[in-house]
Amino acid sequence: MFSDLAPEEARQLVTIFSLLIPAALYGIGMMEGKSSYRWFLAGMVLHGLTIVHRAYVVGGLPLTEKHDNVSFLAFVLAALTWHYLWRKGLKDLTVTAVPLVSIILMAAMLFPVINTVSPFMRTPWFTLHMLLFFTSYAYFGISACLGLIYVRGGGVDIESLQYRTAAYGWTLYTVSLVAGSIWFFLAYGMYWLWTSRELWTTLLWFFYGMYLHQRYIKGIAGITAALVGIAGFALALFAYFGVGTVIPAPPVQF
Repeated sequence: MFSDLAPEEARQLVTIFSLLIPAALYGIGMMEGKSSYRWFLAGMVLHGLTIVHRAYVVGGLPLTEKHDNVSFLAFVLAALTWHYLWRKGLKDLTVTAVPLVSIILMAAMLFPVINTVSPFMRTPWFTLHMLLFFTSYAYFGISACLGLIYVRGGGVDIESLQYRTAAYGWTLYTVSLVAGSIWFFLAYGMYWLWTSRELWTTLLWFFYGMYLHQRYIKGIAGITAALVGIAGFALALFAYFGVGTVIPAPPVQF
């Protein structure tokens, strides 16, 4: 099948197609029945093995390029889905979070597989920044899925859980920005640079900060607050995927 391809092209295709199996297993997790969680868990195991393989290839946590970042985001989102769906019994996540995991994992296949890592990124501060950054995104995603459940008729406890997961995500996001600023200073000699990417990163931080505070304002709780929380994840996705695609993001040059 890969005989006519260059070795690097063949490796990229193998890496991309290796994500199709866990994506399919995640999708099977949408089925009803006791066996659905086993399929979902099998998808998590295989997905985790692909991340371990990528870590071996690049010589560290695979968090430097979009292919690996999006795959890691899908994995953490899957782990949170597993926790809330089968450990906490929130069965409605089957129709919100489970398909989101599959979609995000398949989105990782749209980006090239890059096996080289810049020396500037081989620092603990950069690794901590990226690890917390995408874990916070996973919490934002679960929060949005819980918000959808609440809007569709879920109880007050669901909206409260949406708020708490968003608060976890915002806290991790804040720490990730601090770690990222320290890394940026060590790599480039300054803590922040106001490009379009940093601007949208800041807007996302303020947006979730507003959401976490406005929930306690009279008349803006309930469904209104839930919708704002859902919109936050849409903003997060645009801040990551849209900047550099829809909105130009020039590379850092000194």
